[in-house]
Amino acid sequence: MDKGKLSTSANLLRLSTLGINFVLTTFLGAGAGWLLNRFLHWGPWVIIAGLLVGIFAGYYLMIGDIRAITLPPKTPPKP
Repeated sequence: MDKGKLSTSANLLRLSTLGINFVLTTFLGAGAGWLLNRFLHWGPWVIIAGLLVGIFAGYYLMIGDIRAITLPPKTPPKP
């Protein structure tokens, strides 16, 4: 198999999971905030804080994936 095609396939797979990763991190953050509120009774602000942490984590993963796709691969220095 051609390495260029394999790389393109891997990039397409990575791009196809961007939305799923963003939604899952958002729901995981909100769910963690809800659990903290339910068991520790810290108040509803914890749910909002968990939601914000989940959104920031989603953006962090999305930017990392886009950077990995757009930047050229690192080549080791020649001896």
